[in-house]
Order: sequence, then C-alpha cells, then structure tokens
Amino acid sequence: MAELSASEYAKRHDISTRRAQAAAADGQLDARWVGGRWLIDDAAPHRHQPGRPLSRRSADALVARLTDEPDWANGLSPSERGRTLARIVELRQGTTPSERLALWLRTAYPTTRGFDAPTADLPDLRLDARLTPGGSSDDRSGMSDGGRLEAHVSAADLDAVVHEYLLVPSHRPNVVLRVHDGAAPRPLPLGALIADLATNTGPRERAAADRLIHEGSR
Repeated sequence: MAELSASEYAKRHDISTRRAQAAAADGQLDARWVGGRWLIDDAAPHRHQPGRPLSRRSADALVARLTDEPDWANGLSPSERGRTLARIVELRQGTTPSERLALWLRTAYPTTRGFDAPTADLPDLRLDARLTPGGSSDDRSGMSDGGRLEAHVSAADLDAVVHEYLLVPSHRPNVVLRVHDGAAPRPLPLGALIADLATNTGPRERAAADRLIHEGSR
C-alpha cells in the first residue's frame, strides 16, 4: 500500500489538501484515519467519479483557454501549459466533452445557490449591473431559460441583491446565482459560459456546452 498524507496526495495530483481530505472522508479515495489525519492509498483507483478535479489554478487556466484569451498562459509553468493544452485537445476530440469538463471543474468552479424571486422582479434582475447572466440565460447558449435567471454575482454584492429583491433560498429556484469571492466577470467569458453549462446536470445544458466546445475546434 503506497500511503500518502492528504497534503502529499494533493500535491502529487494537483488538487487542494482540503479536497483530498474531503474525498477521503466521502469514500471517494481508499484511505484510513490514523492519528488524527488521513492516509490515502495512492495505488488504489478512485472508487467514484473518474477524472481528478482540477485545482483552482488549473481550472482557471482551462476556462481561459476555452475562451481563447491571448494571455491565458501568463504565469503558468511549461508543464502547466502543456497539461492545459492536452485537456483542450481531449475535450474537443470527445463526443460528450461536457461530462469530462464537469468532473474537472467540480470543486474549483463557483457552485450555484438557488433562490425564489417574485416573477415580476425577474426583468429587473436581468438588468441589474451587479449580475452577469450566464448558463441558459446567456444568448450564446442558444437556449430559452424558461422564466428563470442564471447569473454570476460577487460575494460582496450578494446580500444586497438578496435583500433588495426579497430572494428566498429554494430547492426549486427561479434564480440561480454563482457567487464569486472577487468581482463577478463582466462580460461573461465564453469559457465561463461553457463551464456554467457543463456543470449543470440538465441534458440540454450539457448538449449546449458540447456544441460550444466543438465549435472552438473549427
């Protein structure tokens, strides 16, 4: 058994220590709790989702490359640039690349928070400068958002938006927000739109992500 500490495993596999600890605790990795820390069997395969999640740094590079940002590689080492380009090739050669992308981004991309808002307030929410429409609410998705809003917002603006529009947390939301630690992107980069759609479990959203990924290879 090739056992590593969570920090050692994280460094070897380019993920955060917290993610390694969480995966061990959730049973996604073969691990045992010894002396107040996780020891992870690096020789054993993941028991659940294939494809290791990317670190925030690697995920940001991948999303920037999907956007074709000219400076996407700034600050990356040659090996990091090479891994990012290899991931792009893998995505564009796959038949359902959104599935792979969702696995890579599952811990490093802003998660969604769902709210219920009065239907009459949705037009004003769409025009609020603090929100950046994304997912099915972005025209580039080619989708109708079906009377709901998907958008990005800064954590610094979230409480004010929730208060002003009387948003109520909901398991069946008509407003879905991705909350960023820093400023929300304005306008939304193409790579972020693709990530929005790919990390959604809906088949229409995944199909839209696949289309946008493949269009980038033409």
